[in-house]
Amino acid sequence: MSIKRICFIAIRTWRDRLKAKLSDVLEHQVVVIKASPSKVALGCALGLGVNFIPTFGFGFLFASVLATVFKGNPVSAAAISLLTGPLIPLKYAFNLLIGGTIQAQSTSYGNLWGFIVQQYRLIFQLGGFRDQLLNFLEFFSTTFMLGAIINAVVFGAALYLGINIFLKKRLRLPPVV
Repeated sequence: MSIKRICFIAIRTWRDRLKAKLSDVLEHQVVVIKASPSKVALGCALGLGVNFIPTFGFGFLFASVLATVFKGNPVSAAAISLLTGPLIPLKYAFNLLIGGTIQAQSTSYGNLWGFIVQQYRLIFQLGGFRDQLLNFLEFFSTTFMLGAIINAVVFGAALYLGINIFLKKRLRLPPVV
């Protein structure tokens, strides 16, 4: 069996286990604990959105607190935050991509490649270490946080709608108007 096939099987197994675990957690929250699907979905959205922002390993706690404050389900927030934790490097890369794309559109370069080249030129220009460090931090902080906020809102809203619809269909609950 080839390495490619082994990796494919491992990823498929991980994905299937993740889906089963997520489905169990969500159904348990609605059926056993009697939380409304919208509260569970809000908790899930906050749990996913928090992982786009650096929380230094405390994202699941931060997501639980946010879910409690916004009247969502804190257990589903922590569960989604922990389940999507391994995807954090991809989320951070996506933050830089989205933030860089938006910032590139607002500059005279008009494209992402020109913007990145200009930013790296500023970072690596000759000068003191302090100036280089500040240029580096300015580029990555503004680009990263802009992308993080946009991604957290977009992916959180999509997950909220998806989980809400999934739970209502799965449990055959009447839609809330």
